Amino acid sequence: MTFRGWRAAAVVLASCPWGAGAAEPTAAEEAAFLAAVERVAAAVVRIEPVAGTRAALTAAAEAGAASSPSTGLVIDPAGLVLTTAFAVPDDATEAVVVLPGGERQAAKPRGRDRVRGIVLLETAAIPAAPKLDVVRRGDLEPGQWTIAVGRGWSAAKPSVAVGILSAVDRGWGLAVQTDAAVSPMNYGGPLVDIAGRVIGILAPLPADTADMKRGTELYDSGIGFAVPLEDVLGDVPRLRAGESLVPGILGISYRSRDAINGEPVIASVRQGSPAARAGLRSRDRIVSIDDRRVSRIADVRHGLVPRHAGDEVAITVERAGDDAATATVATRATLVAALPPWKRAVLGLVVVADETGHEAGVQDAAARIAWVLPGGPADRAGIVAGVAVESIAAVPEQGIAPVGSPSAAALAGFLAGMEPGQTVRIGIDQDGTKTSATVVLADMPGEVPDSGPPADGAGVDPLAGPTDATSVVRLEAAEIAEPPVAVIPGGREPVPVLIYCGPPHGPAAEAEGAAWKAAVAASGVAVILPGSTDRRQWSRDDLPGVLRGIQSLTTKRPVDAGRIAVAGTGPGGGFAWLVAEQLGAACVGVAVADATRPRQVVIDDAQPGAAKWILLGPGAGDSGRRLIDDRRELSQAGHAVGSLPRAAADGPPTAILCRWASLLGLL
Repeated sequence: MTFRGWRAAAVVLASCPWGAGAAEPTAAEEAAFLAAVERVAAAVVRIEPVAGTRAALTAAAEAGAASSPSTGLVIDPAGLVLTTAFAVPDDATEAVVVLPGGERQAAKPRGRDRVRGIVLLETAAIPAAPKLDVVRRGDLEPGQWTIAVGRGWSAAKPSVAVGILSAVDRGWGLAVQTDAAVSPMNYGGPLVDIAGRVIGILAPLPADTADMKRGTELYDSGIGFAVPLEDVLGDVPRLRAGESLVPGILGISYRSRDAINGEPVIASVRQGSPAARAGLRSRDRIVSIDDRRVSRIADVRHGLVPRHAGDEVAITVERAGDDAATATVATRATLVAALPPWKRAVLGLVVVADETGHEAGVQDAAARIAWVLPGGPADRAGIVAGVAVESIAAVPEQGIAPVGSPSAAALAGFLAGMEPGQTVRIGIDQDGTKTSATVVLADMPGEVPDSGPPADGAGVDPLAGPTDATSVVRLEAAEIAEPPVAVIPGGREPVPVLIYCGPPHGPAAEAEGAAWKAAVAASGVAVILPGSTDRRQWSRDDLPGVLRGIQSLTTKRPVDAGRIAVAGTGPGGGFAWLVAEQLGAACVGVAVADATRPRQVVIDDAQPGAAKWILLGPGAGDSGRRLIDDRRELSQAGHAVGSLPRAAADGPPTAILCRWASLLGLL
């Protein structure tokens, strides 16, 4: 059957970029569209996923069964077909390829590109498939015609949508963008140019900066993506060999919290990572990736995201020397699929901004030691509270740049690149006398010490009772029907925040804050006490009120965003895990008693900027066995795990919880 014979039923020209009152396509344009589609049509097939055994596949193929059909593109008449993970998800071991003539062939996934969501299928020969002409990336220009072709709706008749190329470097460099109508039915099909040459494979790529994780949320939005075929063809030999191509990891973090427009200055380098082996250091500024200039963190992501584990990347950095001169250093790193387990290494001290820097309004003021962990590494080295930190350096250097006049953030970034057991030299200034101390770093402690840093101001004895400066308030906001109660310490410094979820009991009452006032005054920690919508249980419906309560607290007292923790007892402990999951990396501590981790809460591996200090309380029976499993899994993931005593009859262990929250910034 000729292309024109089934054009009326198959070609979707309604998606073309002309609107009411605009000039319709000329006969020459229409003829060009039709010719372009006809050039690739015989290589476009329908994909019907089937899960199960070969017998089940054969039975389904014979019966004509299909589920979530989509599209594929034949790249080799010998039987190689590209499609997407939407059509053939991870649990699909086989699929059905339906040819334009209606013939049905069994196919098996050979390899997967998990970066781009592309799957290579192998099936019987498809001799009618034409040789494809591929458009080079460098020849693509925004504004040129694009034509999306699919067979998800019908194996016999392709669907066609016409548009323009909107952008050539989207999805962190993974894709080009078109405004042609792209739907799940033509995922896996080709996006071609006006000459019928293949630009790429239509695919649902996630828009993570817009919190679109699945990649299908943009369906019918006028925004569609295609993975350039040129990029995929180079990996076909590895896919045909059965490889699963996974994202490549370099192993660095950045000083800036702006993941888009921040400067690409390295804050820390993971030990044992490709970055460490390549000689990258903290404070290096990345200036190019594979000879492509970069000026923002987003530019670095564009250079790294499209790469797979095993790929080699050329990296050039600018490095400041001791004499303030800047040197250009070029190196190469081979990306890996996973980093070795990361363990948080600590000096055993808490720092605050130096008073002169604080009064001058300097954001990255040098650090002053406010408290030293008794018996910890710094204590054993003779370091005392009250001194200013002049510098810190690894001994030997080990490729990690020394840091002069470090702020708390700079110290944390430096330590993130170190391992427990390594040695550092700290320069200190005590009332104008400059000395140094050698410290052997230790693991982050799991158990809560018997003392903690003093609260902002005089440092109140917890046995002396609450101070007049400690207040109990409601965190009212327009969006909160039943606002949480907060216990807020006196002072002016940013405070750590502890969210405590007790037994469900309905709206929170200000009287609940009385039990926390002494501990809050002694530790300088602000405590949020949320209420439950249902008096009988906590639920996910209570989460928005908790999160909005944190925002409301910031209007009453500066909050230390690096020290936010959540705790709970019994049913409140299970809810505390849900709050921690919702907060993500912003939550650095979880303490629960008489409760286990809900199974739907996933434990992510610890890494710089995303490690938690966990306290687990006792349980009985099956709960006790599950707590043992939780402790093991959390420890294996690299998180510090300690013990929390069971709540007393008269309430939670307020002193321990507040002291623990005050120590979450331990360095």
